Amino acid sequence: MSSSIQTRWIKFGAAVIALALAIAGIVIATHWPFTRTSVIEGLEQTFASTVEVKGFRATYFPPGCVMDGVTLRRNLDGKVPAIASADRVTIQGSYPGFFTFPKRIPRIKVEGLRMLVSAQSERAGNQALPARTDQTRVVVGEITADGAVVEFASREAGAAPLRFETHKLTVNGVGHDRVMAFHAALRNPTPPGEIRTDGQLGPLRRDDPGKTPASGEYVFEHADLGVFPAIGGTLASTGKFGGVLEQLEVAGNTDVPNFEVDRSPHAVHLKTQFAATVNGMDGNVALKSVRVEFGKTSLKVHGEIAGKGGGAGKTVTLEGTQQQGTIEDWLRLLAKAEHPAMEGAMTFRTQVQVPPGERRFIERVNLQGDFVIGSADFTKPSTQQEVDKLSHVAMGGKPDEAPPVDVAENMKGHVEMKNAIATFTDLYFGVPGALAHVHGTYEILTEKIDLHGDLRVDSKLSKGSTGIKAVLLKVAEPFFKKKKQGEIVPIKVGGTFSHPSYGLDVVK
Repeated sequence: MSSSIQTRWIKFGAAVIALALAIAGIVIATHWPFTRTSVIEGLEQTFASTVEVKGFRATYFPPGCVMDGVTLRRNLDGKVPAIASADRVTIQGSYPGFFTFPKRIPRIKVEGLRMLVSAQSERAGNQALPARTDQTRVVVGEITADGAVVEFASREAGAAPLRFETHKLTVNGVGHDRVMAFHAALRNPTPPGEIRTDGQLGPLRRDDPGKTPASGEYVFEHADLGVFPAIGGTLASTGKFGGVLEQLEVAGNTDVPNFEVDRSPHAVHLKTQFAATVNGMDGNVALKSVRVEFGKTSLKVHGEIAGKGGGAGKTVTLEGTQQQGTIEDWLRLLAKAEHPAMEGAMTFRTQVQVPPGERRFIERVNLQGDFVIGSADFTKPSTQQEVDKLSHVAMGGKPDEAPPVDVAENMKGHVEMKNAIATFTDLYFGVPGALAHVHGTYEILTEKIDLHGDLRVDSKLSKGSTGIKAVLLKVAEPFFKKKKQGEIVPIKVGGTFSHPSYGLDVVK
């Protein structure tokens, strides 16, 4: 009896299963989602685009399809660039996914993906294919697009697009009006280097991609700064970002252990901490706050790197303030000499603008600023000895007396630089007993000095000299301006920064 009951239950169960399979078969047969027409229609509605597919093949285990030669355009105008194309798209579904809401597709694999983000293609419009407004939803568990190429067309006339070549790209939880997680490893175009990034993207703004939200973290390594004019080094950076694609707030740090400029053979260890706003659509950068450190020097910078007037290239505009640092750090970075010509504390405030162009970087720099150098010494012994002697004589010392050793110099001034020539309108140089006030030029490329002005001293220079020098100073004294004590001597400074020359400017 029990065996008969068991047999009936087995038959009943088999009948139920058969009925369920039959119903599922009917549902799948009548609602099979992976037909050429339904897949193309779904892509067109999802991306509000015209979709072209050269080859299509349905698969059943697992359920899905394979499409070859896929192209997405904003409309039927062949002159408008396609927003995306792929050599092959493989969709792998699941039978249980047919009966869920929203419908779920476990995996999509995209091979040979090429994407172009441009104002022309994104704003071409396609009124015939509005975005889907019904409640049908599809969620994709994972999309992989290793080897994809994404280009951001520049809004500057004639400028090449920014091209990102991805090694690995995975997007999870893809669906209509959903926030998607992404993981990517890619090659940055400028400066060339490797980026790893993880974050979230979306919901996608199909009408205006620049308004698409994005956030995450990144690691940037092995970036070659040598592609930029006048500088070199290998940069590493880490940071976080958030906002929308056309206005990403980025905060992080950079480390360049071998930073250098092309005029100097000396490299320095350069570090920065920064907060910036980046426009991912055109590459413009607003530097809200940057702290730069190298050697004993630190400075704060803000400004922008942006296209101007629709021309090719970007203009760098910066304002910087250094509240602590040394002149030798800057000379080590900028000068050709093996050892810095001067040592001492330095502060400054400056404005810099560097337009794009074919000329060398230093010739394109436009600068104006004010600086102060305090408690400084010349590192060349012969130069420092002359300064020591000047201070000794200016205070009334006698030639046969030993001058003080390592007299400290103080310097301040206003400088403007253009076409690699620095023009000083007010340059003060002081030592105990003497103060020079000069103006003139310094040619950066040749290091040539041409300064003229006055030297104010506390005592007559002729009293502190002997021999022919005393005779010459006696002859020149009628040209000197008299003070109650000491005198004002017209002077000139020539030669080069490494080998300066000093003399009386009696024709002034």
